[in-house]
Amino acid sequence: MEHYKIVIGSSSIEISSHDKNWVEEKIINYKDLIERFQNNNEVVIPSQKMDTSIASPKRQIVSNMPMNEFYRKFIHSKIKSRPDIATFFVYYLTKVEDKKDVGANEVKEMFKEVKYPNWNKLNIPDILGNAKKKALLNSVNGQWSMTISGEDFILNSMSENNG
Repeated sequence: MEHYKIVIGSSSIEISSHDKNWVEEKIINYKDLIERFQNNNEVVIPSQKMDTSIASPKRQIVSNMPMNEFYRKFIHSKIKSRPDIATFFVYYLTKVEDKKDVGANEVKEMFKEVKYPNWNKLNIPDILGNAKKKALLNSVNGQWSMTISGEDFILNSMSENNG
């Protein structure tokens, strides 16, 4: 993980991420923001482009993007591993459709919706379990959610497949 610290006068900010380009972009954005604040003595509220959180998927993809379009754009013919595909589905359900946790049946419905070959014969609990072993997903009481590593994996894959 890359760690960077910006110090301007008495103000400082530390930025870290696995994505070096993202960190460098934030450094430029926040360095400018801190300098404007110090020069003008005014409160400057960062725009959504300069959010300190992990890049929001609603900024990465259109929030109303249909699942089939999401699948074609980021998964189909690019992501081969079923646990990785399932992770994309959990990402879509939690970040685009704003579901807190996702059940195995909802993931199975995603495979069905995108017409994944032999979707009805897939062992979804095993696929999700393998994604958990890869530290991409968490499971509590049969409900699945993203890990930070899983979100990093998705966002990095999306930027590679989108670029």
